[in-house]
Amino acid sequence: MPLPATAAQAAHGLRSPAGLATLLLAALLGLVGGQVPLLEVPGWELGMAAALLLAAPAIALGAGAARREGALPGPSALRAAGAALAPLLLALLLLFALSVARAALATPCRPTGDPALFALTALPAAALGAALGLASAVAARGRRLRAALLAAGVALAALAASAARAYLGPGSGVWNHLLGFWPGPIYDDLLDVSRPLLLFRASTMGWAAALVAGAALVWRRRQGRPAIPALAALAGALLLALLPARGGGWEPSRADVARALGGARDGPRCHLRFPAEWSPARAERLQRDCEASAFQVAARLGIADPPPVEVFVHRSPAEKRLLTGAGRTSFTKPWLAQIQVNDEPSPRPVLRHELVHALAASFAPGPFRVPARGLVRVRAGLVEGLASALEPPRGDGTAHEWAAALRRLGRLPPPDALLGDAAFLGAAPERAYAAAGSLVAFLLERHGAAAVRALYRSGEPQDALGLSPGALAREWEAFLDGVPVPPDLQAAAEQRFRAGSLFETACAREQASLRAEARAEGGAAPERAEAALRRVAVLSGGDPDPLRLAADLWRDRRPERARALAEEALARAGAAGGQPALRAGLLTVLGDLALAGGDAPAAAAHYGEALPLSPTGAERRALEARLAAAGDPGLAEVLPWLLGRGGVAEARQALRGSRAPLARYLLARAELARGAPRAAREALASLDPAALPGPELAAEAARLAAEARCSAGDFEAGVAAWQRLAAGAARASERERAADAAERCAFEGRTSGPPPPDAGGP
Repeated sequence: MPLPATAAQAAHGLRSPAGLATLLLAALLGLVGGQVPLLEVPGWELGMAAALLLAAPAIALGAGAARREGALPGPSALRAAGAALAPLLLALLLLFALSVARAALATPCRPTGDPALFALTALPAAALGAALGLASAVAARGRRLRAALLAAGVALAALAASAARAYLGPGSGVWNHLLGFWPGPIYDDLLDVSRPLLLFRASTMGWAAALVAGAALVWRRRQGRPAIPALAALAGALLLALLPARGGGWEPSRADVARALGGARDGPRCHLRFPAEWSPARAERLQRDCEASAFQVAARLGIADPPPVEVFVHRSPAEKRLLTGAGRTSFTKPWLAQIQVNDEPSPRPVLRHELVHALAASFAPGPFRVPARGLVRVRAGLVEGLASALEPPRGDGTAHEWAAALRRLGRLPPPDALLGDAAFLGAAPERAYAAAGSLVAFLLERHGAAAVRALYRSGEPQDALGLSPGALAREWEAFLDGVPVPPDLQAAAEQRFRAGSLFETACAREQASLRAEARAEGGAAPERAEAALRRVAVLSGGDPDPLRLAADLWRDRRPERARALAEEALARAGAAGGQPALRAGLLTVLGDLALAGGDAPAAAAHYGEALPLSPTGAERRALEARLAAAGDPGLAEVLPWLLGRGGVAEARQALRGSRAPLARYLLARAELARGAPRAAREALASLDPAALPGPELAAEAARLAAEARCSAGDFEAGVAAWQRLAAGAARASERERAADAAERCAFEGRTSGPPPPDAGGP
């Protein structure tokens, strides 16, 4: 029995050079692709590799099918499209099967990966390539060279349009119907099938159908056949191609993002876009924070007249991901002076970081306004290092102390990676940012702002500093060897820098997906959330930290289950050795469970065991507060809030009725957090810091008092308080942070009027 015409054409296409090349490329990618990080299982990366690898063969298959079909009487564009697409479908199925088999045999990952994401990335691109080849061959009347040039021209024009939209728009990604899509920053490790992706791929299939319908229309007109069916098909296909882009689609414009946020406020340096429901006081606080940070960055870099920047502050990572493609990761387009961030507490260190990118564009060259080789090879280490160097200290360490701790751990990225491009992006983010920040801070201190600006312009240490990269590396590393690192900071560094990069993490996308699943299921189905986190622990080589997260999910529903998980995680951490910060955190969880269950002596024992494990800063303050609460029955009403549970308003009411020193301290923190600095100052007025349980809490109370004075408009007293704190600080990080706050407070006093009233409400 003869094969149907379409099957016969498809078989012919499979035997053609383009068909054989397609199958061979798919087989090679399936067999050896797993050697490349993130290609070990089907997902976005493998789909992108397939889209790029099969683009040219797909066009060739479409053109060949058009030539064969055109030689027949009454040619059918639909039949030709099916014949061209069949070998591509077979190739993608072969790639998927080989990748799954290889993953099952050679990796611990879920072998099927994310088949939906793989299919949505690769299949529409292949269909569009085949349709483009078909339409080009029909338009060129089968002439091979003319058809190839026409297809290449269309593909290049589409790529240029995609690049232009990415360059001029607010999003973090690049969307191209034929070659796939770049979803955003690599630090956003969770990728899934999103609404923008579905809209984008619906449009891709619409364009593929439009090309096939256009080819059918040309053939019908050449042969004098009725064109109405082809015209109707073309109209329907164009609707499918164009409608998904309405209302912003997968690539919202700047105006779309601003409209979705709704709030706007323009200042001398910061043009703010924020959620419309924000109160005037909250918007005013954002404006003051942004203007102060812009001033501080400009002063440290020697920028006489910093350009204005546009700052978009999103309600949540989910909203930001929908509108820009990047969820948790903040980003800046320096050439547009546009910043996209999530909301954070004042004084907003992430905003400071992003402002450096935007303001440094005033002295950076090229189309992207960053140091780069060949226009596009961005020196990411310099870009991120400069921004990290100008942030306030993170945690209890300065930039140099964290880098010195990294060096002692043997995890300091090599300087050539920090001064390079792709190598920086391939390093573990926490390590790379901390090290690059120290390196650039070292250059600022040794060589000054003018030299660093010159380095940022050229990207070459030899040109800007008169130093070879090797000499610079030796200078910096010798400096780090002389930086003392307190034992508690070294312990914190072991925990902070333990994670590797996305490319070093086993089954990285699966781990991110499982963590997201656990967060989503935690409240309603903690059993499934625990199972997901246990799977993460297995994939990460027995890491006990996921079990700590699982314990937290069970804490309210089944405390005994939470306790068992925390004890299991603690045993694993103890068996592994080291990890004092993680063990301190797990002992704190056990103490919280005991305290919530009314067993104050057991809670105090766990907290007391955690304290010697060198927790720093906020962790130590939290332990001191918990130890005090465990021994004070008068604080029973605020225990839920102290332990991260219960209503804030109820806890604040209970705190107001207590004269205990710890209650006054906690009340001041709560009032500042809700934007009520005058109420915080009132709470602190009757507090004797020496009566607080532990020196960490006393020092923090003094910082709260200084911040409350500045935020309430008592700028002179606030600056003086911060300066006293800087002069008496025991740690370098505290000294730097206090000096930075004094500078910020003084700027606000010089440039702004009285701050708005305290936030209302309970």
